[in-house]
Amino acid sequence: MVAGSALAVGLAAPASAATSPFDPTGYTPNTSDLVGSGSDTSEVVLDYLSKGHDGIPGFNAGRTSGRIASYAATPQPDTLTLRDGSSLARPANSGGGRSQLFGTSNNVNFDFARASSSIGAGTAEVTAGLRQIPFAQDGLKMVTATTSNAPTTIAPADLVKIYNGTYKTWNEVPGGTSTAAIEAYIPPTGSGTRSFFTAQLAKANTGGATVDLAGNLKVAQEHDAAPLQGNPNAIAPFSTGRAKSATGIKTIDGLNAKRALYNVFRGADLNGSKKSTIDAAFRENGFFCSPSARPLIEAAGFDQLASADNGGACGIPVQADINNFKLASQEGALVTTTTLSASAANGGVVTLNAELSAAGSSLKPVGKVSFRENGVQVAQANAAGGLATASISGVASGAHTYTAVFVPTKDADFAPSQSELKTTTVLASSAVSVSASGGAFGTARTITVNGSGAAANAPVSVSVSGVVSTTVNLSNGSGSVALPATTPVGSRAVTVSFAGNGSAYASSASATLSISKAGSATTLKLAKSKAKAGKSLKTTVTVKVSGSSLPANGKVTLKVGSKTIGKGTVKNGKATITLKKLKKGSYKIKATFAGDANVNGGSSKTVKLKVVK
Repeated sequence: MVAGSALAVGLAAPASAATSPFDPTGYTPNTSDLVGSGSDTSEVVLDYLSKGHDGIPGFNAGRTSGRIASYAATPQPDTLTLRDGSSLARPANSGGGRSQLFGTSNNVNFDFARASSSIGAGTAEVTAGLRQIPFAQDGLKMVTATTSNAPTTIAPADLVKIYNGTYKTWNEVPGGTSTAAIEAYIPPTGSGTRSFFTAQLAKANTGGATVDLAGNLKVAQEHDAAPLQGNPNAIAPFSTGRAKSATGIKTIDGLNAKRALYNVFRGADLNGSKKSTIDAAFRENGFFCSPSARPLIEAAGFDQLASADNGGACGIPVQADINNFKLASQEGALVTTTTLSASAANGGVVTLNAELSAAGSSLKPVGKVSFRENGVQVAQANAAGGLATASISGVASGAHTYTAVFVPTKDADFAPSQSELKTTTVLASSAVSVSASGGAFGTARTITVNGSGAAANAPVSVSVSGVVSTTVNLSNGSGSVALPATTPVGSRAVTVSFAGNGSAYASSASATLSISKAGSATTLKLAKSKAKAGKSLKTTVTVKVSGSSLPANGKVTLKVGSKTIGKGTVKNGKATITLKKLKKGSYKIKATFAGDANVNGGSSKTVKLKVVK
């Protein structure tokens, strides 16, 4: 590679001057070498990739130029001496490394920055043309001391409350029992792990809003286990790759996010004088994406991304976070995407739907989906036609955050994938019931309403179609509505509903009230049993509604055989009818009540009348 200008020099850090085992050793970088620093997360893996590890050669093996010179993020504070004699504070994190590549801090002694978080959309880094090249997958989990007061699982939504200061002691965290104060640690500003972690908090926060961090958070170098070791009240976000080699700490369930590790370059350098070395080390067909690099990456605790030729993202320069996490161990398999939706319903029922797709293929991923809450499997379902569904019952009220993890039947066919976190809120359950006992017209009735859960002591709406619509305040789960004896005949819908509110589900129930026609009893009474021909005679007809005190009303007819001899109207149960002038003879008279919409008609017993001259 052709040497750059006199200003384009590396860092003067020969073996004797190295202050970290992960600094370049055994040589002084020259202008043909690629010099970088930045993220604490990837300082070890870059050291392995450049120098080699455990007998496996690295990129620099046999090279005297065009090498990778990666400087560690620690110790802090520390000063690096530049080739031109000037000094520079050792970059401690992703942001610190990237800052050396553009703007007023642009440093020609630096060629790349290690990064554990992506370039931010719409930032000056994008405007400056920086490009990031992914090569490995890392994860982020929470860690505590081996012996800790923290519960073994902390949901992301509860991490929000720890880091915004809502939870101050461990017994306030679900599953915690200690009254000791929480000591929450966070990496310093500029840390890629910090920005990735706060992005995960925002995803778990209501509405995806940025979390306002508490003022008492303790700041510590990312992936430094020292503040946590032996401290039962400490908690911090930690690289899963780095946690594998750390001592005195343990990971806990709950947050389990994956991210890419990048090396960031000036866009101009990708096609400039440094292109051949960048291509040989970092690009799609370079060493970092080759089978030779895989054991070095895995030795540092990470997973090598699949090569571009095998459907992966390794070595492809981008300006945004990648979402293709196909690994070298899955080369040959189709990259999959798992998208989770979650909904909650009355009765503590949560329905989880995972939609699966394979990149660049119409094939539907085949396998199982593990639905997890706080890292613990709560349901499992087979994927059929690109969809897996599970229903969980008996879920407690409150916010619940789930992930869906696709596990392929054959790794050679489909790569596993995991959804983003999805939160749904389960409201308090409610239930109502209604009973309506029907029967014959003319009797007062009671509609009985019962409620449980949030409806046990709440107002409910009760409606009997065409009769009444009212509100009943339930007490200890019960209430009633009185219906008058005059409730008309018919089959009527009875509904009861609890409207619910922001903390409880609505519920409803229905029944049918059937009122049948009542019977009637008709009595005929003559003023006299013997009358003179040609004279009129008054009669009284009495009609009673069977089983009721309600009076009957309607038409009544007096007949002798089929011949009508008188008509009248029953009002309030009685009718007075004057018979027509009859001829001499004996008559058998019967009164027939016609009935109405609510009462059946009927006839009286026959009454004898003798008419004489």
